Amino acid sequence: MDEITTAEDKITAEAIRKSATNLVPANSILCVVRSGILARRFPVALTSREVAINQDIKAIVPGKKLDARYLFYFLRASEPSILASVTTGATVHRVGTDALKALEIPLPPLEEQRQIVAGLDEAFAAIATATANAEKTLANARELFQAELDASFAKLHPGWRQSSLVDLIDITHGFAFKGDDFVSSDDGTKPIVLTPGNYTEDAELAFNSRNTKRLINGETPPAFTFDPGDLTVVMTDLSSKMRILGRPAFVENANVLHNQRIGRVVFREKSVDPRLIYYSMQTSTSLSRIRDTATGTMVRHTAPKRILANTISYPADRNEQKALVARLDMIRLEAKALQAIQKTKMHKLSALKQSLLDRAFTGELIAVSTLVANDNWKSPAFTAQVIALAYRNHVALGTQATFGRVKAQKALHLCESVGGVDLGRNPVKDAAGPNDFQHMLAAEEWAKTNQFFEFVPRPSGNGYSFNKLARFDALVAKGSAALQPVKDRLERAIGLIAPMNSEQAELLATVHAAWNNLLMDGAEANEAAIIYEARENWHIAKQKFAEGKFFQAIATIRAKGIEPDGSAKRVGRQEAWVF
Repeated sequence: MDEITTAEDKITAEAIRKSATNLVPANSILCVVRSGILARRFPVALTSREVAINQDIKAIVPGKKLDARYLFYFLRASEPSILASVTTGATVHRVGTDALKALEIPLPPLEEQRQIVAGLDEAFAAIATATANAEKTLANARELFQAELDASFAKLHPGWRQSSLVDLIDITHGFAFKGDDFVSSDDGTKPIVLTPGNYTEDAELAFNSRNTKRLINGETPPAFTFDPGDLTVVMTDLSSKMRILGRPAFVENANVLHNQRIGRVVFREKSVDPRLIYYSMQTSTSLSRIRDTATGTMVRHTAPKRILANTISYPADRNEQKALVARLDMIRLEAKALQAIQKTKMHKLSALKQSLLDRAFTGELIAVSTLVANDNWKSPAFTAQVIALAYRNHVALGTQATFGRVKAQKALHLCESVGGVDLGRNPVKDAAGPNDFQHMLAAEEWAKTNQFFEFVPRPSGNGYSFNKLARFDALVAKGSAALQPVKDRLERAIGLIAPMNSEQAELLATVHAAWNNLLMDGAEANEAAIIYEARENWHIAKQKFAEGKFFQAIATIRAKGIEPDGSAKRVGRQEAWVF
């Protein structure tokens, strides 16, 4: 429960009014306060119309000074602290009303609340797109491996045999442990009772704190302990979609017990490679037959004889078998590597959402709360005032000789990416770092037309210098009111590079932008990845710098506390010229 749609209910509004059901007006927040799900999450929803609720749900109706979506996001941000207050029961957990009332919500003016909401909406939409792409790639990796697997066993090639599994293997039942004898436990000394919950769709076993069952009572029957390397198969699927029914997996750990819901594969024909059997049991044909013959309504079961009725085509030559297995192993490893990357992306995107929520309600989320705040900030006149402010900050430090077009452009970029003030730029990967040259030229043209300032070529021919024009002081005074709401943020961003030379400023802005791009893509943002993105995947001009200088830029970003979080603008590639 995260959103409530406007779909029509089967019961009419009038029928609800005549019932004893609690009615909640549109634009309210609903919170689940009584459910087993409260062990791991706190579901909230924003109503789009009048709805009815029962005793398991609490409704919060925002007052006039509180934006409903702002409250919705605040409650999502507060999930960890709310879950800490949950009263746990055997199956049902509760959140007390007092715990909700005790939450202290920051209450900026209504317009600022809406700005924060707009920024979070925009950021979450981008994260949702990135997550959907990662999920699609993850699914594609599975499908590609499945297609290769199915094709490998689809034909009876020359020199191949076709046999029923019953001629090659046997499948034995496990022990009927009592439910009270094994429970979820972190006690590593107790033996694990293998259950269907340990199997994955990728034909592997996974153990975690929630799905690991250990034997705490009774003795272990000697004949029902797996050896590492044993092949097993799921014979009961508790889910209605039957995603694991008939899936095989090898046991890799010691001290694992054979439960009745699991089959142990016993190899009768030694001339067939065990991993060949393992792969053949994962083909779509094999799994479909097992599902089609399964019994049960809610819980689906198969049996050894149904699994053994499947057939397999395989090379008679053992060396050919090993070659086929080696090829499938390689494809499987490649697919797993791709899946791991996508799972990491999704995990990081989820963490980014929580980070954005946390920062939105602590006053730290500059970019999300202000990037859409004021269209006047996107005008050439405002950008010209920002450039003039950057020049004056350099004068104050005595570094004005370093202030030319390169540093001006980097100052503008950092005012957006670190200061959070949207100047209307669309930066690209340029030789001198993140750049929107046309945007700055429009500001320069306005400045020169109004006798504010200009950039003039240096006598050495190396770059441009800032030159004040006749109305500089007057226009600085006139523009002070426009800068005032965000002046602190602008000066913080400008102050990062004011003491630096042009090269240092260029590298700082480039590394910061490259780092932000990686986070937006949900990619691993370690030092090696950041340097590759900033040096090798940026512009060929960046390769003139040694890697050590990029390490220094990363260290500066960390020391200044301006690590990107993926909420700044993407810096894209330049469009190629077509002749």
